[in-house]
Amino acid sequence: MAGWVVARAPATVSNLGPGFDCLGLAVDRWYDEVAVRTVEGGEIRVVEITGDPGLGAERLPSDPQANTAAVAARAVRDRVGSRAGLEIRLHKGLPLGSGLGSSGASAAAGALAAATALGADLAVETLVEAAREGEAVACGAPHVDNVGPCVLGGIVLAIPSGPLRLCRLPVPEDLHLVVYTPGCSVATAEARAVLPDRLPREDHVVQAARLGLLVHALHAGDLLLLGEAMVDLLAEPVRAGLIPGFSAAKAAAYEAGALACGISGAGPTVFAMTNRAGHGDRLLALLDEQFQLAGVPGRGAVCRVGGGAEIVAPVPH
Repeated sequence: MAGWVVARAPATVSNLGPGFDCLGLAVDRWYDEVAVRTVEGGEIRVVEITGDPGLGAERLPSDPQANTAAVAARAVRDRVGSRAGLEIRLHKGLPLGSGLGSSGASAAAGALAAATALGADLAVETLVEAAREGEAVACGAPHVDNVGPCVLGGIVLAIPSGPLRLCRLPVPEDLHLVVYTPGCSVATAEARAVLPDRLPREDHVVQAARLGLLVHALHAGDLLLLGEAMVDLLAEPVRAGLIPGFSAAKAAAYEAGALACGISGAGPTVFAMTNRAGHGDRLLALLDEQFQLAGVPGRGAVCRVGGGAEIVAPVPH
């Protein structure tokens, strides 16, 4: 019997203004952990699901066909060509339905832990593809804007259709993040349902130009230009009304000098950016104040762009 291998994968902030469904970053705070060990018999079983109180771990399925970590682990096993059984333990450190890539983190950690337990040195693209299968179980589609940065770390631009292409973009040294999750929920299905079927041609041109400007700003290390590019004409205008207090919180952040402020993924998590280390605490306090006034106080932190999924413990059985 092989020992347990433990992998952890980080929270992610996705979309990032004009980067709808193709751009995201890893956060150096909040992780899911998945432990995997090989067993005889060929069966894949989820033997334990735990989590910090209030994050919703008790709602997760233990059915290996419906659990994101288990589906990703199976996808890895299939790609390796192994017939080994797998036992899986999942510890949730990310809240469900938060817009922080919770399902993507479980899937990424499950994929990496399974690959390591099976002794397979897989390419990053293969791990991401396996994690996408887990993500699809939770979200209904194999989105890559969360699992890409979750596996690779940093800021990642992904081409989700056709051959998978992952581009890790430069992270400016002075980039500081504030990430805040209000005390409300936004169902991914609802957030998808409000999206427009079409974008006017002029808006499409501006959205595409801003995404190009964002990539250029990262390569140039120009955070003021990055802030200018961080505008979304597609998702944020229709999703803002799903998050009580968001509009007021965004206005307060910009008034206080934030470079950018927006919705992470489907929400309700909100992010802000600044180029001043101490400024993050001020922005965090402002976001908290606004969401408290809106009746949905939550939690948040000042963060940096972080690394991707990693092995943290090969634990002997």
